[in-house]
Amino acid sequence: MVVYDQAYREIKKRYLIPLTPYSIKFNSLRKNNIKTILLSFKSVEKNNNDYLFYYDNDILLKGLLGDIELFFIKALLQKNDALICNSLELSANWNIVTYYYYSFFYASLFLRLCFRGNIFLEDSIRKTLEELIKTVLNESNILLDSNMFYTVEKKDNEYVLRLSKSELNTHEVVWKKLNELIKEIKTYSDLKTDENTILNNIININSKIGATYPSKLRNKVNYQPLFGLDSINKNIHNISQTENWGQFFLMPSKDLTIGGSIDSHSNAMYSYTMYIDSFCNNLICEYYEIQGKENGILKNINKNREKKIVLPELRMTY
Repeated sequence: MVVYDQAYREIKKRYLIPLTPYSIKFNSLRKNNIKTILLSFKSVEKNNNDYLFYYDNDILLKGLLGDIELFFIKALLQKNDALICNSLELSANWNIVTYYYYSFFYASLFLRLCFRGNIFLEDSIRKTLEELIKTVLNESNILLDSNMFYTVEKKDNEYVLRLSKSELNTHEVVWKKLNELIKEIKTYSDLKTDENTILNNIININSKIGATYPSKLRNKVNYQPLFGLDSINKNIHNISQTENWGQFFLMPSKDLTIGGSIDSHSNAMYSYTMYIDSFCNNLICEYYEIQGKENGILKNINKNREKKIVLPELRMTY
């Protein structure tokens, strides 16, 4: 089945291609990311309850690329940890929680590859930013939250950064915004294609059991003690790499309800993770392919590792 088709190509054109003229050295990532460029804006304006920050395009897009690469590192390491844990005699509880963080960081990476992401502002940065906005806008009542959400948008032929209150906690906002992104991607897909069917079923599942179901699943098995008993009695199973995730989204389980089994929800999270992972991997592979360069992030991750992490090749069909 062709999983990544017209919609994938549209995402590549909209979000990946603008980043391909830029690159960041591995040892410069601490200085080049959204948080570090936030205070260096040229101008700012209020837009309803949001703030629009203007930068030189090069500075903003390199900051975004730095954010992508930081989350790529975190996602790769978490995925590797999940695969290692899967081979051990772990309880199903911890197996699901480990896979959850693999899923969460790839979801966060996916958002950033599509020019958006959650951001936590430490008090020092938040207060400094508030004072700068007050000075520029000549307003006294500027209060930012610690948890914010940014989007990088095109306005009058230049990119601007929109900063909004996230309204939800870190985990919930990532899954809610990812569901919105999946809906956006679906609008670019052709009807009567596998790609459209898979996207439509992901949206339907999120609608039935809630867009934040991966986080709720993690909370259940991690914090409710009775699930430890279920793990011992083998009433919940470990997530493994054996299921056909593409087929899962072509024919999703009827047991996917709010009160459905832990197994059915974990199968959905696993399949969702694999869709997100492979989408991100394809975009990152294409970024380095267009640049004609070796994957510098992967090279540095593997530098001091005996067992190297290997990325799958670019793949559109499953």
